[in-house]
Amino acid sequence: MKRLVKKVELRFFVDNATGETGLCHYNTQDDNYGTSFNAFWNGIGLFHDVFEHSHEYENKYFRGDYAMNVGGEMAAMGAMWYYFETLGVSNRMNWHSYVPPAESMKRTTLDMVHEAIEDGYTQYGSVLLSNVPKQRPVDSGELEYQIEDYWKKVKAMHTKTEYEQERESGIEYKKSVTFRKIADLHRYGYRMAERLVPQSWDNAKVLHHFIETWDTFCANNRAEEIANQCKGITVKVYKDETGLISWKVTFNAINHFEFTDLTLKGEHLKHFSLEEMWKIDNY
Repeated sequence: MKRLVKKVELRFFVDNATGETGLCHYNTQDDNYGTSFNAFWNGIGLFHDVFEHSHEYENKYFRGDYAMNVGGEMAAMGAMWYYFETLGVSNRMNWHSYVPPAESMKRTTLDMVHEAIEDGYTQYGSVLLSNVPKQRPVDSGELEYQIEDYWKKVKAMHTKTEYEQERESGIEYKKSVTFRKIADLHRYGYRMAERLVPQSWDNAKVLHHFIETWDTFCANNRAEEIANQCKGITVKVYKDETGLISWKVTFNAINHFEFTDLTLKGEHLKHFSLEEMWKIDNY
């Protein structure tokens, strides 16, 4: 028997920073909280927001001041490392990149920390915040090594801007970045992913197929066209008694007089076209 273990609501919007139409969590858009994450429309983007970074305003440790902070992305990168290295979801990383996977994982947030300390510019929180409980080291020796290297690089950073306000911001930001926060956030994210998706080859195949399926669907269907009929999508993740996960997606209609909500099981989405979507009520 399957039970629901995660429900993620994503909404279509036009990203003011890029001009692109895509998805992001319904509670992280500009019109709700003033600071938005970027829109995405590809398999890795959907995987990231469903399996790695759905904790903003949802998980008890990432609410209030602790939401939309760089710490949330550190936790997401810990989750990503579990999926890629431990579970073995090989297509989670971009193999066309010249940056090694571990370095890419680290740079995602280290570049933001670097900019905050050296230039005094911050977008997601004026300081690094962590509300997660103390975490013991995880089973991944590589993640533990990267946490140590991350801290070494932070210690070598210094505020360089000459503008007084930015300089004060940079100094305060560096004070807020500690080894304990870096370690706890990455380790918590790793364990969060481990609890959601138990380690097995079958689960690795399910997640590999999730990314592959959405890459194909997004390549064949423009976000702008779907957004004309749908306000967003709901992804539900299920787990059976053996720990095997599965998922389905619902396209949520804007106007139910013209189009009813459409729910598809994961295996039916890959070869599903936009034209077919408007022809049927359910699959």
